[in-house]
Amino acid sequence: MDWNGDGTHDLLVGNAVGNIIVFLNGGTTKEPRLTEGSYLKIGDALLDAGIRTAPEAADWNEDGLIDLLVGSMDGRIKIYLNKGSVSAPVFDSYFLLQVGGRDFDAGSRSAPRVYDWNKDGKKDLLVGEFEGYIYYLQNNGSHKSPSFTQAGKLYLKSRDLLRYPSPQGFPRSRVYVSDWNNDGYDDLLVGGADGKIMLFPASPGSSGSFGAYLNGNLNQFIETVRNIYLYVRE
Repeated sequence: MDWNGDGTHDLLVGNAVGNIIVFLNGGTTKEPRLTEGSYLKIGDALLDAGIRTAPEAADWNEDGLIDLLVGSMDGRIKIYLNKGSVSAPVFDSYFLLQVGGRDFDAGSRSAPRVYDWNKDGKKDLLVGEFEGYIYYLQNNGSHKSPSFTQAGKLYLKSRDLLRYPSPQGFPRSRVYVSDWNNDGYDDLLVGGADGKIMLFPASPGSSGSFGAYLNGNLNQFIETVRNIYLYVRE
């Protein structure tokens, strides 16, 4: 994520009390050197997006500026549009993400990720939440003006809902999309409260997929062979 438009990757972090800290890269993309973090503000006050803040940076309205989508403990997603510039973002207010004319509510610990999941050229949303599931919100509007009519949960070929497992309690899923194995298909990396990452590679047809826990060595154990699908909750 390039926060200040200088061509290098920066780091955006939400904290437990609702603030967001940006760490600018004083080095290069290949050799990053993060500067001391600075808190985002609205006017003279710290931006407060709600406890257990989970921020995502994206140009939501396609005006060339980085905006913020922020999940939190209350399960909703706040959208802050950038009223500043590429090099100096400014935020003054937010509006809540709507699905089907109502405020989207993941229950608790919402964590959005902007991604064109169905490859139609429009930004969609994947959202992690308290119980470890992943919501998929397909954009029925445009790339410049996203809108959503329903939210569904991703599920597996086995017809089980895709969920980060947590025998000790609620896993609080966090999701990232990447072609992990370079096969041309979107895979999911899902983090949980136990500090590990679960990999869900996706492949079409009968070739199957698998889930694997990843530790520091990227190989702890392999779970069941599965594919990723979509479950729409009525």
